[in-house]
Amino acid sequence: MRAARKLRPLRHTADLRSMAFLGAALLLLAGNFTGILRNPATILSSYLLCFIACVIAHNHMHIPVFTTRMWNAAFQILLAFAIGQPPTGIITAHNERHHKHPETELDFVRTDLVRFRWNVFNIIAFPFASIAAMYREKPSDLTAWKTKRPRLFRQAILERAVFYPALLALLITDFRATALFLLLPWVIAQLALVGMNLLQHQDCDHHSDFDHSRNLTGKILNWLLLNNGFHTAHHIRPSLHWSKLPHYHRNHIAPRMNPSLNHRSLTGLLISRFRRNTTPHAR
Repeated sequence: MRAARKLRPLRHTADLRSMAFLGAALLLLAGNFTGILRNPATILSSYLLCFIACVIAHNHMHIPVFTTRMWNAAFQILLAFAIGQPPTGIITAHNERHHKHPETELDFVRTDLVRFRWNVFNIIAFPFASIAAMYREKPSDLTAWKTKRPRLFRQAILERAVFYPALLALLITDFRATALFLLLPWVIAQLALVGMNLLQHQDCDHHSDFDHSRNLTGKILNWLLLNNGFHTAHHIRPSLHWSKLPHYHRNHIAPRMNPSLNHRSLTGLLISRFRRNTTPHAR
């Protein structure tokens, strides 16, 4: 059994796509930083791929891509350089707070953090308000993990010991290139991912079994974002692999939820939320 795991370390072959996206993100970031591949197309593509890498990190923190700790530890080091932070850093905020205590004071992405009259201002301000709440209210991960989850503690230390010294070295080597072609795509991708939470949960029925989230159902978008659009299914079954979310949504969620919470495109969802129509989206 162990020998088979080493020969076939992937849990799901669908994650070959995750690995391809991650490889492309790291290649473009390195190419833009060094100047070897630097042009408007590669720079813009790096923003999209960093966002996809954030989705991959999210998926991996729910269901590890590999079957062995060694492979997963190495994968998380690579992820850190694609998303701009140690991947273990999202566990408390996302897995433990957002999933277990949605829309409560324990949730750092609760939608009532922003209350502007014009929803466009809420959409713009939400990522910053969420990050501020996280830094203000988040307990120390490492302190808790050191005694309660020693393996996770060691992994978190490893990620920080590799990523932050490397980032410092990059800043010393070429501050301008690091800021423009690494830090900026990382920050924009993180802000965009956090901002998606407002689009997915604002004005939904958070006490409902099926109407607590909005979904993006377009095939092309979900191919790129590894089915992250099926958010209701993900909240109901967070341990379900991303490749199985469309089937679960189609057979178990869609027949029971308010259909107005499904959107074919991100553009349509944004327009809907900009208007913030008075008709409730949830039952």
